[in-house]
Amino acid sequence: MRRQRPRGTITQEAVVNAALAIVDRDRVEGLTIRAVAREVGAPPMSLYSHFVNKEQLLDLMYGEIVRRLYPDQGNASWQSELLALCRHIRAVLLEHPHWTELLARGTTPLDVPVRERILAMMVAEGMTPELAWTALSGAALSSTGFVLAELTMRSQNGASSIEQRHEALRERTQPAVDAPVPPAAVAPSFDLDAVFAFTLRALVEGIAMIPAPAAGT
Repeated sequence: MRRQRPRGTITQEAVVNAALAIVDRDRVEGLTIRAVAREVGAPPMSLYSHFVNKEQLLDLMYGEIVRRLYPDQGNASWQSELLALCRHIRAVLLEHPHWTELLARGTTPLDVPVRERILAMMVAEGMTPELAWTALSGAALSSTGFVLAELTMRSQNGASSIEQRHEALRERTQPAVDAPVPPAAVAPSFDLDAVFAFTLRALVEGIAMIPAPAAGT
């Protein structure tokens, strides 16, 4: 058993990190105030100096997840920063798959400095604010959706059913030259990292090719 710490020595950051660790291990349904108290080694009632109820704790956890998902990596162009951001979103959610259960919370909009910087760079290059917002939101949602597809399409032993389906397609592809999908078109293996990189690059390059609106329109 962990030795309990004196009241007032546990920070809100430690409480939130402990709660996220519990969700990592036991999913959201395993999150209780008592479990968080055990994780940080503090009396359960002492945690209420940091939040008023479990719902507020969940809001704090959501805010911390957003902070970790959206760091500013200091790239000089919106294209490079957006690429880096989307790669980071995927990496974090693959490392912490149960955090995706918290992303649907309807909370007060949070300040995300890197979002504002990317939008400012897009607008500076001639995009309308509406187009910039749609493009940035679409890229972030696409990255999250890609991860959700990866996580959902796994068998009970953790193997990717996407990769298994690709292997089945490759094996069943007919050798006929005039087949709709000739054997040469089906890669020997299916690399989700490569597919994500291609999809992301195509998305960002496509956004960059959208023409700026004509003056006065």
